[in-house]
Amino acid sequence: HGYYDAYYLQAQKIRRMIADDFQRAFQQCDVIAGPVAPSVARRIGECADDPLADYLADVYTLPASLAGLPGMSVPAGFGEGGMPVGLQLIGNYLQESKLLNVAHQLQHATDFHLRKPEGY
Repeated sequence: HGYYDAYYLQAQKIRRMIADDFQRAFQQCDVIAGPVAPSVARRIGECADDPLADYLADVYTLPASLAGLPGMSVPAGFGEGGMPVGLQLIGNYLQESKLLNVAHQLQHATDFHLRKPEGY
């Protein structure tokens, strides 16, 4: 209870600022595209004992979640070591249909969703 003002209210203010930034962006576009992670996908079991690596792998997906926006990851090709790269799509509130349509169009334009990493 004693930390309400110091932490919870400050966190809510930051969350509101993030949501406002997204709303400014959505005045100029329908969907925001960006990376899912700072690197290619990791192999199964890789970095299993490293919580910091797990956090960093998710860091790009946090802003959309904090703002309460719909988001999804779609395959966007292959990078280092033949491992997949994910493209994050973020839509505006109540605009899931636009988000799904963009993902659907990407799927029609590419074959990344059909391909597998080497060795799998």
